Amino acid sequence: MRYFKPLQRHGVFLGGLLLAGLSCLALQLLAAPWLQALEERSGDWAWAFMAEHTQERRLVVVDIDERSLSEIGPWPWPRATQARLIEQLAQLGARQQILDIVFTTPRADDAPLAQAIARHQPVLAQVFALEQGGTPSVGHLAGALVWPSCPAPFASAQGYLANAPALLAAASSTKPPPVVGHITPRIAHDGILRHQPAIICMGSQAYPALALAALMHAGAEPHVALQRGHWLQAPWLLTGNPVLGQVPLNEQGDLRIPWRLHPDSFISLSAADVLAGRVPPPLLAGAWVLVGSSAFGLNDTIATPFGGVASGLQAHAQLLTALMDGRVPATPRIAPLLQALAALSSVALLYALVRPAKLPAQGAVSQRMAARARRAPVYLLPLAGVGLALLLWLLHGALQTLAGWWLGWTTPVLFVLFAGIYWGVLEHAQSRIDRDRLYAHLSSYLPAPVAAALALQHPSSAIEAQTRQVSVLFADIRNFSAYCEARPPEEAAAVLHAFFAAATRVVQSHGGVIEAFQGDAILAVWNGELRHNDTASHTNHAQQALQAAIDLLQAVQGILPDPAPAGLEPLSLGVGVETGPAMAGSFGLASRRTHMVMGRTVTIASRLVGMTADLSHPILVGEGLAAQVGGAGLQSMGTFLLDGMRVPHHIYAHPLDASASPLV
Repeated sequence: MRYFKPLQRHGVFLGGLLLAGLSCLALQLLAAPWLQALEERSGDWAWAFMAEHTQERRLVVVDIDERSLSEIGPWPWPRATQARLIEQLAQLGARQQILDIVFTTPRADDAPLAQAIARHQPVLAQVFALEQGGTPSVGHLAGALVWPSCPAPFASAQGYLANAPALLAAASSTKPPPVVGHITPRIAHDGILRHQPAIICMGSQAYPALALAALMHAGAEPHVALQRGHWLQAPWLLTGNPVLGQVPLNEQGDLRIPWRLHPDSFISLSAADVLAGRVPPPLLAGAWVLVGSSAFGLNDTIATPFGGVASGLQAHAQLLTALMDGRVPATPRIAPLLQALAALSSVALLYALVRPAKLPAQGAVSQRMAARARRAPVYLLPLAGVGLALLLWLLHGALQTLAGWWLGWTTPVLFVLFAGIYWGVLEHAQSRIDRDRLYAHLSSYLPAPVAAALALQHPSSAIEAQTRQVSVLFADIRNFSAYCEARPPEEAAAVLHAFFAAATRVVQSHGGVIEAFQGDAILAVWNGELRHNDTASHTNHAQQALQAAIDLLQAVQGILPDPAPAGLEPLSLGVGVETGPAMAGSFGLASRRTHMVMGRTVTIASRLVGMTADLSHPILVGEGLAAQVGGAGLQSMGTFLLDGMRVPHHIYAHPLDASASPLV
């Protein structure tokens, strides 16, 4: 059994862990999409709350906004106007132009735009249709990576919208193939844009995202390779390009968009101002320019952590700056292990509140009581679980925004939260069980009403007693000392145990309370329990005490050995009962107290027991009880000066004759 003691000591801890684990598993099985959405939404809150408010000058946004449409005309603009925008940006010193625009429809006036594209080589856009069967393919795809095939992690497109062939032909005839990147979003179920496919497959060709194509074009290095990440890296990495460095991708080959910069951090110019020459040249000198549209009705709006309606330009701007800085968020392959480590660390802190304190060696029961007394209050365990869960959530947000690590928080947070709640519930249940067990033990050594009152009070060194009108029964086994001396201890203990059990049953059946076991004697009291703000007494307790004395004498006839062992006086019971005032309560220091009933009434009852042998009557009654029952059926034995008392007392005897007793 000693091997199971550690499990018993830590039953609350193990039970809480088991229930927390089962609850987390059930939630993962039944509500995985909801938990993932909650995790992503909390990531949005972190991005929005921790967004950096700084001025980003490396990338300037040229916006085809409502004012541009008002001044220049409705979209689509003539190709000459679009070509003039490219030419104007080049004259203002833009180092690279990135167009978040797809020129799908061939037009008669394509020549000016084709010449501008061929001359300045802006990064063009194309868009794919993912998971949408039957989507038509329009335009001519370009910008495929030099890969023999498209690897498995990347999604395959069902269709596309690409640029008109005439616009690409002019650029291809005079310079290297035009640089094109896709602008295909990965919209979540709640409509917010959080991921973009890094590569999209069409046939056997692999097409990079717009931001990746722009950085590869800037470094004049079109080559990039895909490799599996190590345990501390993302599941997939795009490597082999000195400008890109290592770009982390998730298991689906997507880029997580880092909403690190507040939208106000980007310099946004109206396309109308650029075309009208109202932009200071130094503003665009050496900068990258991202051209797109925020005008209503041009179908380029997305939902972001910063708002439900935003321009698609924002996603590309965030990705471009993150790739420049090498700060694309990554989920390391070791993330599940890190989640488990975070959960176990938090659980260890909770366990420090749950586990018993180490105490010096002492009795097992007192050690357990002292250990539980030194634990944290039970209600703190759920609160501590909530606090640690909140701390893990905040830590995840800090790692996400400051370090670019997306580890996932729902599993460890829920596990710690459930552990704190279950431990609190189990600790409360264990405390109730311990309290009930302690009360059961306490009430077996003290009168039950006294034990119930003490269980609700703090220890005190003050006298807590009241003077009450009580009835006292004192019963003693005569000749028991000689019996113990002559007989084996086990036999004497069995006789005493049977006597105590019978006396307890008889006294309790008549409404009394066993106040104390004193050697081979018992002290029982009626109406002795403390009652706050209650001065009423039981008026019939005298009759109950006398009837209990009669029944007790009958009950011990089958308990005391009869006949007595050879050479011993027979065992017999002497009973004294009296009614009168007595003080009942608790006395002593808070560290060691006793409950007792004291006063002349108790003294008289104990002296009456001593006289039962001299007067040859097993039940002697004091004058106070005789007055309460009216004296009917009691036999006067005269007046005696009891041992240790200064005033003589009238003593009565009960003849144990049913016809003479009004109580039988």
